[in-house]
Amino acid sequence: MFNKICIKSKKINNQKIDVSFLVETMLFYGNVIVLAHRAELITLLNFFGEDLLEELIKTGRIDLRIRENILGSMAFPNNKFNIDIFSKEGETSSRILYEAHREIVKNSTKNSAFSDKFSKITEPFKYNKDVTTQIRNDFDNEELLKKTLPIYLNQRVPNFEIPEQLEIEIIKDESFDAYSLNSNLDLEALNEIHKNNNPDNFHPIDYNGFFLSLAESKGDIFIASNFESELVTNELYSKFIDIQLTEIIQRRIQSQGNINLFNEYILTDCHTIGDAFVNGVVSKDELLKLFEKADKFRMWLSKVPDDKNIIGEYHNAVTKETFADKLPTKMTRFMIFEGIGVALDLAGAGGIGTAIATGLATFDSFYLDKLIGGWKPNQFIEKELIPKIKIA
Repeated sequence: MFNKICIKSKKINNQKIDVSFLVETMLFYGNVIVLAHRAELITLLNFFGEDLLEELIKTGRIDLRIRENILGSMAFPNNKFNIDIFSKEGETSSRILYEAHREIVKNSTKNSAFSDKFSKITEPFKYNKDVTTQIRNDFDNEELLKKTLPIYLNQRVPNFEIPEQLEIEIIKDESFDAYSLNSNLDLEALNEIHKNNNPDNFHPIDYNGFFLSLAESKGDIFIASNFESELVTNELYSKFIDIQLTEIIQRRIQSQGNINLFNEYILTDCHTIGDAFVNGVVSKDELLKLFEKADKFRMWLSKVPDDKNIIGEYHNAVTKETFADKLPTKMTRFMIFEGIGVALDLAGAGGIGTAIATGLATFDSFYLDKLIGGWKPNQFIEKELIPKIKIA
């Protein structure tokens, strides 16, 4: 308990960091990481002074990391937005230290000395490009947006009534590498209420701020993972993190529940494939062959909606009548491919048509299955998997 904590954002009044909170944290935690840019450094210097701050760092009371970049938003025409990592040209931790110190001491020699000294006892911190990839994945997650957008709006305009059935559509514009968001929210009415609430400090609300808040929360997850620590951050971002982590956990719980149901009701009186392999029922070669033959099954599973029950979807897929089911004989594949060959030959291709058809038969069976709708998930389960893992 109380091993490590990272303070990214803990504002009070006009200060970027709550020094009282920081001091209390240093009493309880063995390792206190502080992410700081110019404003945070100025606050630390104003309260602790240069000598005490140096002592706190050298004695391990504070692990000071200088932020060399930030997450920011970009606005494009027609209400399109995106998020990326930004930094000033030539932005380094030593430069940030120099400029922060200069806000307090107007002496370039002393500023340089401070920067040199503190560069040796602090470390830089940067977001990497993996963060923006994860953020853009979140933008494609409409269920996550439906959960987080009301929280964002409630904080900005608490007396605005959000529709009971919130509808959201995210649209990516490849030409701008940007996103727009359509919803059934009345932004005009929302901003009218927001203006009445803040007559002297009104700034219209659009989806840009929401995207940035969601991005910051993902950045915070990156920070907590990077330092393997607890994290102190903006209250809104904390709520977003809670939703994102809860969603990940719930998805895993739901997935395992579906696997358990599938094993219980579809793979009745069978070993699980894992147990079958561990106990030598399935050999290494057989395992590899089963995985290869399971490709279509996994592809089918990937298209089952997250909110659906796998047993119900499996039953629907197995019992659904397809074009292949309506064909009169078991020679379906042969007749279709021979038909392709005959048609080509009649068109003047000679025996080449039949040769092409034969090539298709050996090369492209998956696309034939898609064409006639003849493949069903039980074909793999009943013909390939169950015979290998059935309890004798």
